[in-house]
Amino acid sequence: MSTAVQGRRGPRFHLAMAAAKAAVAGLKLLRRNAGQMPGVIAEKFDPAFLDHIDKPAHIVFVSGTNGKTTTNNLLNDLLADNGIDLIDNRAGGNIRTGIESTFVKNATLSGRQRKDTAVMELDELSFRRVLPDVTPEIILVTNLYRDSFARNANPEFIFSVMSEHISPKTKLILNADDLISCRLAPQNTNRVYFSLGPLAEDTPDPQGIVCDLTACPECGGKLEYDYCHLRHLGHAHCTSCGFTNPDPAYEVIAVDRDAHTFTVRENAADGLPEYTYRFGVYSLTNLYNLFAATVVAREMGLAPAAIAASLERGINVTAARYAEQEVGGKRLVALASKGENSTATSVALDTIRREPGDKIVILMLADAHKAESPTTTEYIGWYYQSDFEYLTDPAIKQVIVQGVTNEDLLLRLSLAGIDPTKLYMVTTPDEAADAVDLSCGVDNIFWAYDIFNGADVDKSRSRLIHRIEAGEQGGPASPSVAESDGGASSRPTSSAAPVIEVLFPEYGNQAGDNGNVMYLRACLPDATFIETSHGDVPYFAEHRPDLIVMCGMTEGQQVTAIEQLKPYRDRLAELVDDGVFMLFTGNAPETLCRRITDARGERIEGLGIIDAEVARDTATRYLCVQSGSFVPAPGAEPLDVVGFKIQFTQVAGDNAGRFFIEDRAGWGLDERSKLEGFRINNLFATWIIGPLLPLNPDFTSWLLKNVTGGGSVHLAYEPQARAAFVKRLHEFKAPGMHLAY
Repeated sequence: MSTAVQGRRGPRFHLAMAAAKAAVAGLKLLRRNAGQMPGVIAEKFDPAFLDHIDKPAHIVFVSGTNGKTTTNNLLNDLLADNGIDLIDNRAGGNIRTGIESTFVKNATLSGRQRKDTAVMELDELSFRRVLPDVTPEIILVTNLYRDSFARNANPEFIFSVMSEHISPKTKLILNADDLISCRLAPQNTNRVYFSLGPLAEDTPDPQGIVCDLTACPECGGKLEYDYCHLRHLGHAHCTSCGFTNPDPAYEVIAVDRDAHTFTVRENAADGLPEYTYRFGVYSLTNLYNLFAATVVAREMGLAPAAIAASLERGINVTAARYAEQEVGGKRLVALASKGENSTATSVALDTIRREPGDKIVILMLADAHKAESPTTTEYIGWYYQSDFEYLTDPAIKQVIVQGVTNEDLLLRLSLAGIDPTKLYMVTTPDEAADAVDLSCGVDNIFWAYDIFNGADVDKSRSRLIHRIEAGEQGGPASPSVAESDGGASSRPTSSAAPVIEVLFPEYGNQAGDNGNVMYLRACLPDATFIETSHGDVPYFAEHRPDLIVMCGMTEGQQVTAIEQLKPYRDRLAELVDDGVFMLFTGNAPETLCRRITDARGERIEGLGIIDAEVARDTATRYLCVQSGSFVPAPGAEPLDVVGFKIQFTQVAGDNAGRFFIEDRAGWGLDERSKLEGFRINNLFATWIIGPLLPLNPDFTSWLLKNVTGGGSVHLAYEPQARAAFVKRLHEFKAPGMHLAY
């Protein structure tokens, strides 16, 4: 049974309840969902409203990076189909005020709850604002992946927020295949795990250009995978400490795609009984979501036969983010994914790639809602974490890009290796439809889009249907990228082939920071790249590389990186003094500082190469756009540099005369400073995150000419990089420009 300590009620609570109830009634008259508004109003009168209001006797929260909405809705349908009278927050929100609104709608004016069961979706970050006042009976966590970096940072941070606030009284239902989320709340011993057994489509390693679990979450050691189902979900063990997946109570032991069934063995039950359930449209994500919902239903007391009967009656995964229709012999398919979510986008692109037949793909990934404001810009670093390489499949005959970040996406698609003759850039949804070549014999057209771009997809699809029904043929006259842009003329030549050492590449892939090394490889195809991973002796310990690169990582990985580098601290400092080029981006410079102190006063001693101290507060997110000047040498012409900063930290140190850039927009070491980063000889330590090098062709060209000893360096895909740079430089001049959050 769910529990919560109900705080003392007073006049403020009763005023809050009356006002919230009035809001519900008013919104109902306007035929609008209550959403979060009643909760917002209630908190205006009573900030502790969630503590004071009665709670249903049985509360289930469904959370996780991907799949929580689908799984929550499916679980609600499954329970309702079996006669359980419950409340949900489909029409509300999954944050604190949305939960309050749901309770308000279910309450009498005195605050008593009418229905005694609530099954609700809960945002991961909202654990810290909801769980102090609500102790659910069950929490299901589907998985933890990287999400919007601006809001959610990294899975390690989200894990810590969730884990800290889960009560030992709550039953946890966790995905044993996810070595991140299965470790949640170690203080809680009431745990139930579910897992998919080996499947025919498994891969030997995690899929994707970046992975959320490249190292052991317990010790930082090397993980060896036995098999992977989806991204990092699968079975693995640590070669250092032996950490591995927990044993599942519920395990899928068979999947029959032809019969549309999956079989679950209940390993914790006497006799190891097996039950078979029906699924609708098959995909691994659909299977995980449906399986998770059935496990919660079983833990709530539903019999296997009742669950199976509901699924036979048509209760199943809804197609809210998938739409398909056929017009004039053309198959039109729209696949939505969460914005700024590289995992969801990559899965959508992989789904398209695996579909049979030749196809045309329309990308509408830039958030149209954010683009409506002239003073906000979208963070594009996540493009460098998404697997656009899937679109190099020969069956994909045309890729059409539409949205306000076209230039950035065109550069990323070029780096992915997509044939430039297939790339088309357009401005409007109608132009996207007009760019489709209806004469090339392709009968499958796919839209891959941000969930907030549904209206644009509808416009584009309607326009394309009109063209098909009118018998129009043809498409655009020529692609948006000249063939020579990706050919031999874009390959650099230099007087020397440099040696570039990348420190901890398995860590340094946060927020698209991996885009820096991706671009270096494209610009310097003849260079030698040495990747120094956890446990390796750095190349620089005995040699002199031409460039050392370390990119942003999680807070826990910072500690590991410091410990790994401590034996070589003096050698690293010596190379700094000797003028070896180094680029530390994101939060990587913090490892070089004297120390990092968190909000609780706990200290992490750094390498002490940079004379600065870092204050970290994970309850605060510091964000800004960056536009400033980099001076290559005294008296030299300044170079413009643009970028983004998203961090938990502020830095105290004197960088006057040794800064990386002087800001015109944004802030430097802290919000009061205009001097960003450090430049110590040829060490460039900047808190600018993401693909700094692809975003800044002038700085990158200067850096590479110096790294290669003054040779002639031609940037890879320079026209695309420069177009994105010029647009962003102009955009960041707008007064009040800030990063959408």
